[in-house]
Amino acid sequence: MSFKNFSKPQKQDFVRQSARHSYYHHSQPNKPDGFTFYDKAVVRPELANAKAVIAGEAKGDKAEAQRILDMHGVYKDSRGRTQSGDKPPLISGRAVENYCTDVAVNDLSPTDAFRNAINELQGFHGAAWRDADKDKRELEHKTTVRYNADGSVPKKDIIPTHHEFELVCSNALDGLREAFAGANRITGQKELTGKFDDVQLPYKGYGDFQEGGVELKTKWDRGAGTDKPSAGSLPKEIPFNNLMQIAGYWHITDIWPQIVYANRLGYRVFKPTLDQLHAGVAAIREACVRRERLLAAAATTEELLQLCDPQWDHMFVWRDLPPEILDRAQKIWRS
Repeated sequence: MSFKNFSKPQKQDFVRQSARHSYYHHSQPNKPDGFTFYDKAVVRPELANAKAVIAGEAKGDKAEAQRILDMHGVYKDSRGRTQSGDKPPLISGRAVENYCTDVAVNDLSPTDAFRNAINELQGFHGAAWRDADKDKRELEHKTTVRYNADGSVPKKDIIPTHHEFELVCSNALDGLREAFAGANRITGQKELTGKFDDVQLPYKGYGDFQEGGVELKTKWDRGAGTDKPSAGSLPKEIPFNNLMQIAGYWHITDIWPQIVYANRLGYRVFKPTLDQLHAGVAAIREACVRRERLLAAAATTEELLQLCDPQWDHMFVWRDLPPEILDRAQKIWRS
């Protein structure tokens, strides 16, 4: 049978069916289908229920609920926002974005904005299963003075003046200002929701600046916490996973996007071509249609997961889960 003849359920039926797996909308499909379904159908509901138990909004064992929250590293950051699954690159990138938002959108002075960003870093709280000493070394590396003002490593007998985090903040802001050139108004992060052809569920994302028109990515030192760190390289072209992200925003808003990459040595600003944007949109639509076929075909969440290749060797998604959660996932696929 060809895919053209594939029979779709009625929209209302499909929405109810996908909701059984806690799947309510699509987002950038840069992670394997199996991981995405497992995260939405198993991990997030369990975490949400634990939060509800602790808040007194649901019945349950509070000690067990707290264990689950600790396992996921749930905490309130310095800005009062709830975070979970945090790690040094995530909090560092988020703090840089917030620094740039404070300066460019909220009109804070760079000094005050940087103080807020440092407070955010210092409030980091990793999950109970993570290597706390390694996380600490990585964050200390970012705030230890060891570089020149241009981000280079000082020659012998030259006293360093800057640390990685302040250099990335400065370069990110410079890159964003280049991308903002000519704008009448600068806006910060915004939720974006839209539709794709032949896709029944909505598509959702969060644009960093200009209603998805400008995206920011930070690149951090490799080998942080060692004697020989090297600067995270700036790409020579837009990586396809990032292209999909900004292409999705473009599809929703019709705003031609730019993407800024910053490390301690400088920044690069890219503006995709129309062909690149069409390729990104096509890849998103293809993934959304595929996922909806899988959702329609599965009677249970376990069956849904087993229809997918888990891709255990994927470069980052599975290794960032608590071991207990990963073990449960492997039991489902290997049963």
